[in-house]
Amino acid sequence: AVPKSANSTEQILSTSEFYLKLHDPYKHEKIKVASKEYALAANFSAPYGLWLAENNLGRLAYLTLINREDSLSMPHLYMLEPYNPNKKVLVLIHGLASSPEAWIRLTNDIMGDPVLRENFQVWQVFYSTNMPILESRFQINALVQQSFAQVANNAPAKKDAVLVGHSMGGVIARLMVSQADITQDAFKLVQNTRIAQFKDNPLFKARLQMQPIPNFSRAIFLATPHRGTEYADRWHTKLARKIIRIPGAFLGAFADTLQGEIGLKGFVKELGHDLIQNGPSDLSENSKFTAITEDIQPSKNIKFHSIIGNTVDTQDTKLMSDDIVSYESAYLNGAVSNKVIKGGHSIQETPEAVLELRRILRLHLSDLGLYDPE
Repeated sequence: AVPKSANSTEQILSTSEFYLKLHDPYKHEKIKVASKEYALAANFSAPYGLWLAENNLGRLAYLTLINREDSLSMPHLYMLEPYNPNKKVLVLIHGLASSPEAWIRLTNDIMGDPVLRENFQVWQVFYSTNMPILESRFQINALVQQSFAQVANNAPAKKDAVLVGHSMGGVIARLMVSQADITQDAFKLVQNTRIAQFKDNPLFKARLQMQPIPNFSRAIFLATPHRGTEYADRWHTKLARKIIRIPGAFLGAFADTLQGEIGLKGFVKELGHDLIQNGPSDLSENSKFTAITEDIQPSKNIKFHSIIGNTVDTQDTKLMSDDIVSYESAYLNGAVSNKVIKGGHSIQETPEAVLELRRILRLHLSDLGLYDPE
């Protein structure tokens, strides 16, 4: 209530009783004041920027890479807005030595686009990229499935989610929407008869037998080295790989189950140069991880797209590269679209890539009958 004697804002604030009513701009576009409708204004990017600044995930990404931040060695999932059962889920997985900061442009674009903002909610995954990729896939897969398990079966958010991965995150994303059993192939590659005792160990079987997460129906891969990269074998990257350690949390997961004469340390030491190695080493085109996973294709129920960077002034696909990943490694047969964009490996930060992502996300909504491009 405002007294008639109040002649200024200062007088109103100092002498009057008033009520502050907050409205969620995600739920309300307009409000009524004195029988008149007013459009609500909102800065949808501000909370995201504050969250990034407070958590400093970019710095943590490098600390976890060299295993100096034990508290974040296991993957985390962050929802950028309160869960909404009526919105489709968009899951973003970053690449090597990166963090959710890699998705700033895309996330801002989604928040600034009414069509995407009203139909998608963003879930971001943060994980230690020094982890073996098979382990990261296993942990992130479990994390995402646990999150979807909390969603009611009749909620629109339960199905037709979209999975997006950049670089190493793209490799993990592909394996999360694929069906494959690489148990036999994995143990054939390891020239060590002493580890045969672990062949049927449920810990290994769970990591080598893959099923697509049923909640996804579309995936997008950006600058993804599906067949590895020669960049991982250059002298300076090999040097860096030597100082990157497998996280203690990963080794600890096996401590209670790997019993017998070889023991945990002995097992890792003997297997380390064959199958279990850090994430950057897995990305080598000569790694055994690449050898057993490069031919794994997304499930037939998944529509997928590739966005590929190219810094070379040529249209020859054998020469095209984003300086780290070659076109031939990033290309996947059977994709709905393969978009080549001029730019380096961090292609997800370019306006052209953001526009292509926007196009694909709108196409997804259109296919579901949730958006009319006309």
